[in-house]
Amino acid sequence: MITGAVYELTKTNNLTGDPLFPAFSVMGGEIRSRGVELEAKGAINANVNVTAAYSYTDAEYTEDTYLQGKKPVQVPKHNASLWGDYTFHETALSGLTLGAGVRYVGESQGIYRDGPNVNQNFDVAAYTLVDAAVKYDLGRFGLPGSSVGVNVNNLFDRTYVASCYRDYACYWGAERQIVGTATFRF
Repeated sequence: MITGAVYELTKTNNLTGDPLFPAFSVMGGEIRSRGVELEAKGAINANVNVTAAYSYTDAEYTEDTYLQGKKPVQVPKHNASLWGDYTFHETALSGLTLGAGVRYVGESQGIYRDGPNVNQNFDVAAYTLVDAAVKYDLGRFGLPGSSVGVNVNNLFDRTYVASCYRDYACYWGAERQIVGTATFRF
């Protein structure tokens, strides 16, 4: 299955710097975003499933007191992901699914003030993370539709800056997260 979308969105009445009182904001700005999103899902065979996704976003302040023509902060131009999983059937490991994937978040922008009322963008580096999962279907134990699993995000515990709003407001990305799940259907 392949899905796609092409879009153009306009956010109106965005807060923008008040030209009379620069420490305050007024409504009246505008941000335009154009982009493409693509996703493909497929079963390679009875055991292997793959999902791939890509998005491209071109965002810009189209009306703003100080930022017109600049890119909004915290909006990466490129995002991509790839996930694959393998499910064992008809073996001693029947019901076990192992999965792994990568997520790429492209370079984004932050902003800093360079002199009175002059704002400049700076680059925030792109990053790639690896995720993994293990799941076991409990159907062979008389519990159809039930399963237990463990998901690990940021498997290698990579340290990265997720985004920056201003030069003094950057945010670290999430550390490794391990989440256990149990789903039971009666």
